[in-house]
Amino acid sequence: MFMGYSSTYNSQGTKTFMQDRRKYPRVDISFPVECDILPRGGYFYTVSKDLSLGGLKIISNKFLPRNDAFKITINLIEKVVSLKARVAWCNETRASDTYYAGLEFIGENRASQNEILRFLNRVNM
Repeated sequence: MFMGYSSTYNSQGTKTFMQDRRKYPRVDISFPVECDILPRGGYFYTVSKDLSLGGLKIISNKFLPRNDAFKITINLIEKVVSLKARVAWCNETRASDTYYAGLEFIGENRASQNEILRFLNRVNM
């Protein structure tokens, strides 16, 4: 399990370190994402903010309730992958009417996960 440390600055301007509890390292990357709401259906399109082997962060125009499920389609330039995901968290952005939502990949889709891993390895070179 990935347990890194990230640095932040507190209100006094002093650098502090926080333990990162994520299982997988994330890559800041922006690309289009298609979301199909499960099970009721309905599509919306959005943009990612980051990607990891375990999930991604997206921008949304509306609040996404925790544990809502989606079938997401991501264009990784050389491959298009589809995976199921659930909302792990959703927070309103500062000074905006938009939200950031963390989507966690669920279910087994080894082929898509392998494509994401290959893509992340190319990006991190």
